[in-house]
Amino acid sequence: MNRFWLALGMAGFLFGGFIGGWLTARFYGGQLESLRQEQARCNDAGKVLESKLALQNTQVEALEQAARQRVDVAERALARAREQAQSHDAAASRLLLERSEGDECAVVRQLIDRELLR
Repeated sequence: MNRFWLALGMAGFLFGGFIGGWLTARFYGGQLESLRQEQARCNDAGKVLESKLALQNTQVEALEQAARQRVDVAERALARAREQAQSHDAAASRLLLERSEGDECAVVRQLIDRELLR
């Protein structure tokens, strides 16, 4: 008789576990399904964001390259401008050192015209 009660207790325990599992699955099944769908949406959104990030990274690299090119062009233009400024400064110094006779305005006008025609 002792074994009977033990077997009956084990059967009740297993039946209770089965019923409890079934009730839990029924109760939380809808929530689990909605969570699975939300996870799938989040995964899709993550993939989209990763692709957008990769595109932005390539665009940023292109902008950096363009900025480097603009800096190079600006440095070359600045060097040319400095060379021209030096030549203009030398010409102005030469003009100031030359002696001239007569009306100063006419002489200055002639000197400037002569420099502009060079």
